[in-house]
Amino acid sequence: MILKKIIAFFYPERCPYCNSIIEAEQIACDRCMKILCDKQQPIIRGARGYRCVASFIYDGAVRRALINIKFNEKIQFIPQIAEILAKDIHNCYNGEHFDLITAVPMHPKDQQKRGYNQSELLAKELSRLLEIPYIPTLIKVKRTKKQHHLKYTERKTNLSGAFAIIDKARISGKRILITDDIITSGVTLGTCCKTISRAKPDIICAAAIANAEAVVSKDSII
Repeated sequence: MILKKIIAFFYPERCPYCNSIIEAEQIACDRCMKILCDKQQPIIRGARGYRCVASFIYDGAVRRALINIKFNEKIQFIPQIAEILAKDIHNCYNGEHFDLITAVPMHPKDQQKRGYNQSELLAKELSRLLEIPYIPTLIKVKRTKKQHHLKYTERKTNLSGAFAIIDKARISGKRILITDDIITSGVTLGTCCKTISRAKPDIICAAAIANAEAVVSKDSII
């Protein structure tokens, strides 16, 4: 805690939702935290038949935070956002015991271009918070079009054969939680779950920060 405060003195923590300076131990400014607590409605929805919990609707301040993480290299926001998702995972899955946490992989060329995989960083932070080992389970072997540019029917064919299991023996019989930053149609997470299922794990569940399918208006505050 002391080290974190020293670091924050030179590199102040910022609220991931409005970018204002916050204390080292805060995960958001008081204003945004109040809005988040009022609006947070963990959603359990399907990812092609697999359960997925998402903490927020992909809108307003949450949308801005995730865009900053994904495209503006604001990866320092991930621990703050992961703290909220970790609580929802615990509560919505009723304290379900998971043997490992994994993440939706990016194609190596896409990850090299961006410099990181935000879903992997999220999974590693959740691993720390929930005290569950992080283990990569999949690789993306086919470079695909961006899912959000495609229609639902196109999304399914776009990801056909895109993922492969790294080591079946390592995940066989395990209880697995897979994470992504955003769930829209559920095709990406669902395809990953379906691929993992070939190794015959005991259970597969999913988690995401935000649910884009539930967006009502892009002009709302949060």
